[in-house]
Amino acid sequence: MLWFSMIKDSQGRFPDNAKWGEGWGWALFNAGATDESGSSDFRASCLGCHGPAKSTDWVYIESYPELQAVRQSGAPE
Repeated sequence: MLWFSMIKDSQGRFPDNAKWGEGWGWALFNAGATDESGSSDFRASCLGCHGPAKSTDWVYIESYPELQAVRQSGAPE
């Protein structure tokens, strides 16, 4: 089992950390080893799957009706 986590970072606070980029902190946790992220570089571990969601800030908003409503309203995200 895997858990994925994204933390919004619109300030780009960690430019030298390979787990942070494109406006997000990215993490992948394996069940039984939740004390440390299982990914070492978001480019290699995350962007391959999130590429199709680039236009919606890397988030698959179609899975989240609340996010779709925010996007459609034009409100800041």
